[in-house]
Amino acid sequence: MPLVNRFLAENHRLTIILKALQVPRRTYYNWINYTPNYRKMLEEKVKPFLKEAWSKNYKAYGAPRLKVALQRELGINFSIRRITRLMKELGIRSLMCRRLKKPGTHVDYDQRPNLIKNLSGKSIWRADITYLQLENGVWVYLSTVFDDQTYKILSQKVSKHMTSKLVSHTLIEALKKNKKPEYLHSDMGSQYTSSIFEHVLEGHEIRHSYSQKGHPYDNGPIEAFHSILKREFAFQTRFTSFEDVVLKTENYIHWYNTERIRIAV
Repeated sequence: MPLVNRFLAENHRLTIILKALQVPRRTYYNWINYTPNYRKMLEEKVKPFLKEAWSKNYKAYGAPRLKVALQRELGINFSIRRITRLMKELGIRSLMCRRLKKPGTHVDYDQRPNLIKNLSGKSIWRADITYLQLENGVWVYLSTVFDDQTYKILSQKVSKHMTSKLVSHTLIEALKKNKKPEYLHSDMGSQYTSSIFEHVLEGHEIRHSYSQKGHPYDNGPIEAFHSILKREFAFQTRFTSFEDVVLKTENYIHWYNTERIRIAV
């Protein structure tokens, strides 16, 4: 209706203007007296919050986590379907879409036992290595130790080389800060079957459990974490140097441990 207002400003009579534009009088008065309903006003209030929560959390949150954040911070309970619609209007979406298959590990040892299969009520840590790539194409290696009870990363180290010292130092760092577990589970990679790593476990009287060859899901929780790390963080981040990847990875894992909304365990 801006055109009507322009003609009114030129001192034309409203009746003539509406007749010329073929606009019913009721339509015009409904327009000038229109106020957004409460539902629409609330959605407009919520939109900036949704965009900020999405942006500051590695753009990883989809509708389920944004629903939780909205309820926690503003006390507003929107359905997932409604939040999905608002996200579409805002032009945002979770970037957790790409998956990467972890390169296989070559194993020269006979199969060792999986001690934690079907085991419950015991303290269990898990250890694994994953790969991160710098923008110049160089690969670096992230070693982590994961706690089954808290679903947190207890320690992490990034190295230019995938060695037994890397995984041993990661474990030692976790032991410095936390009560030792009864079991530690890993794959059968040479780093974890090395005498250096086994010596650390034996010195702390921790029993070593192993995934079956070719069965990465035996170590599912930490494999899942590395998959999340890749999709939420690594695939959308440029690592300009080794020091850059160390700092940014530490920041992400701190966020993962302390701030990230967990909707399923």
